[in-house]
Amino acid sequence: MSKTLKKKKHWSSKVQECSVSWGGAGDLSSVLEVRGGAELGEFPHLGQVRSELLLVHSGRAPAAGDVLLEVNGTPVSGLTNRDTLAVIRHFREPVRVKTVKPDMISAASHSG
Repeated sequence: MSKTLKKKKHWSSKVQECSVSWGGAGDLSSVLEVRGGAELGEFPHLGQVRSELLLVHSGRAPAAGDVLLEVNGTPVSGLTNRDTLAVIRHFREPVRVKTVKPDMISAASHSG
């Protein structure tokens, strides 16, 4: 009784990268709200996204709920919220942001 195994794509194949800036809106965190963090036992993820203030140079704009993986090549998974914001503030705009939809990670972790 062998079952045919469906080959599922790894969640990392669903990572999205975009280059964004925020112009005169202060800093990126005023345009992309960063929630979560290691102190809460969560990956950093995006809360409210003020798309009317976000200028996307390449890729697709990130959406609320997306898990934040990297900022300009610096991994932020496992960082506290405060440290994630410090990484974001360290770079001048535009910044490259890597994100993934949260259902991609949870689906991969449940598929064994």
